[in-house]
Amino acid sequence: MEPDHVPGWFWEVLEAARPRLSVLESWLGSQSREVLEAFALAYGSAAESLADFAEGVSVDGDVWSEDGTEDLCGWVVGQGHGLWSSVVAGELRLEEAARMYLGRAPLRPEGVAPWDGEVSDPAHRGYQSPGAIVHGVYRTRFAEDLHERLDGM
Repeated sequence: MEPDHVPGWFWEVLEAARPRLSVLESWLGSQSREVLEAFALAYGSAAESLADFAEGVSVDGDVWSEDGTEDLCGWVVGQGHGLWSSVVAGELRLEEAARMYLGRAPLRPEGVAPWDGEVSDPAHRGYQSPGAIVHGVYRTRFAEDLHERLDGM
């Protein structure tokens, strides 16, 4: 996926909510089913544009698992458009982003506050990242699994 295929509103929502996950949770909670689905699709597409999860990413001689690579790519998206676009454009290697993820390198862009992980609704515990919270909100609001819904589309 090319960078221009992730809608601008998606990045605007992430940046407006950051660093408070509860703000993103609240915004998602006020949106329609279609907006929640579009948010989840944009998040997933942005993450998939960074790497083939099945191939893994090599960091300091270790090749990460598919799940680990998917988690890393989701984390990069959650850091916002600046970091994500740097990786997509090849200005920053995914391996270096992995070092940031692991705390072995300073986070870029500097001054970007990490997500606080706090949620307002106890039902959303366990969904405490910007990529996962939409799934908790969707389940709470519509009593459906968002993964299953998106797989059926």
